[in-house]
Amino acid sequence: MLKKEIFFKNRKVLHIRAAAMLAQKANEMEKELNATLFVRNQRGHEVPATALMALYSLRIKPGDRVTVLADGSDAGEALERFSRLLEGDLVPKGIEENDKIDSILEENALTSDVILDSITDGLIVVDMDSTIISYNRAAEEIIGIPRALAMGKNLSFLLPGTGIDKVLASGKGEYEIKKIFNGSPVIADLLPIIINKKTVGGVIIFQDISRMERLLREMKDFKQAVARAEYLEEELMRSKKLDNAFDEIVGKSGKLMDALAMAGKAATTTSTVLIRGESGTGKELVARAIHCASRRKHGPFVRVNCPAIPQTLLESELFGHEKGAFTGALYQKIGKFELADGGTVFLDEIGEMGNEMQAKLLRVLQEKEFERVGGNQTIKVDVRIIAATNRNLEEMVKKGGFREDLYYRLNVVPIFLPSLRERKEDIPMLAEHFLKKLCKELGKDITSITHKAMKYLLSYDWPGNVRELENVVERAINVTDDNIIDVDDLPTYITGLSTKDKQYLVNLDADGEVAPFEEYERIIIKLALKKYKSFNAAGKVLGLTHKTVAAKARKYGLLN
Repeated sequence: MLKKEIFFKNRKVLHIRAAAMLAQKANEMEKELNATLFVRNQRGHEVPATALMALYSLRIKPGDRVTVLADGSDAGEALERFSRLLEGDLVPKGIEENDKIDSILEENALTSDVILDSITDGLIVVDMDSTIISYNRAAEEIIGIPRALAMGKNLSFLLPGTGIDKVLASGKGEYEIKKIFNGSPVIADLLPIIINKKTVGGVIIFQDISRMERLLREMKDFKQAVARAEYLEEELMRSKKLDNAFDEIVGKSGKLMDALAMAGKAATTTSTVLIRGESGTGKELVARAIHCASRRKHGPFVRVNCPAIPQTLLESELFGHEKGAFTGALYQKIGKFELADGGTVFLDEIGEMGNEMQAKLLRVLQEKEFERVGGNQTIKVDVRIIAATNRNLEEMVKKGGFREDLYYRLNVVPIFLPSLRERKEDIPMLAEHFLKKLCKELGKDITSITHKAMKYLLSYDWPGNVRELENVVERAINVTDDNIIDVDDLPTYITGLSTKDKQYLVNLDADGEVAPFEEYERIIIKLALKKYKSFNAAGKVLGLTHKTVAAKARKYGLLN
């Protein structure tokens, strides 16, 4: 390796066009001669003479001592020719040379700034003095410092604490380091730029953490959307797989579909089923659907309403009796279990059954046999039992109100039916279903339910569940004077408004007579207390103190 020290005699610093001219000449020499050229500034930074940006990063000034190095069989000639070039006046001669320099600059721009600006990560390149020689658009956007202010500045002054000095000194990179750049949280990789086994600069590649967090949130939202879509697809497939026997059960909510999926599985077995749910949730409908979807569908479905039958007569009702078995038994009677042979017995509200009768039912479950009241002949039956209850059987077992052994015999396949307030999204579908069904039965021509009326149906808690909703729709069909059901056709216990209240509220957005302000205030206080149940809760919603709400309630006679 030959070298020669010279003094840079150009009238200006080694600007970008001068560096382009040097790089172009060095490239021509290396192609013509068997040699490789390098340039080292007086600070000891050495770069290939053909590398435009590396040459420019040396920031050579007039009068600086520069070392030219050459290697190869023609190193001597290359060294002399390139040294003379550096010592001379770096001014392009003629149009052709200017065109070559322009081409080099254009090509370099395409392979540097344009490409760097297309990168979404922030990128800062520095020389060995930590002077910024490249700064892309993403860096400008993330850090908030314009490129014009950043270029040529010392990075340590512009952004203290980057850690790039350590990387330049050690030649070893650091990865995924959390930093604060001009107030912006970033995660950065700090890398040395190494040419010919020498560190000639450094590069910082960084991402805006807030952007990454936003992307992670978006990814999470996307994953949740995909998961929901997959779930809904599964729900659709699951609903399609249900037997036609379940078609009468209206609703598509997740909780209902879960219950129906379990019911569909129960239909494929002969095990005992226990349907749990509040009154009016459709327990009998589900029990009948299980029966109709099972292999026993051609057999009888016999319902026993346990609380409706006196306990003294329940045994006779279930198992039958012989003639003369008790006073009034004038003839032999076939019980429900015999009637259901080859089919299903549905024991509704089994939680109301007394302990003595529970013991006899347990025997039927275990042995599949019984005797009629007053008889001694053992009768065997092939019956499946589906039971239902709205009671907390577990609590009853603890208190001795229900036999534990019977509980476990019944609770083989449990099905939990949601209350209507747990699946309010099904209310519009149910209401429309009942409207069509009941209009057909009653010979009425009611076409729809208004949006306002539906809002009241959706806001009500429905303690009587689906049965209560059907009752309300039937009532509305009978009382309406129009071909649609509106708020006036609903019971006041659902709307919370008297006819007078409704008229005043209608006038709020109509052209009718406007009531005094106190009348509107009375209605609003009344509605708030009905919905939120306390002065404090109502006050929070209305923006009033609980004392003010209480005072107004007294004023308008709403305390009762």
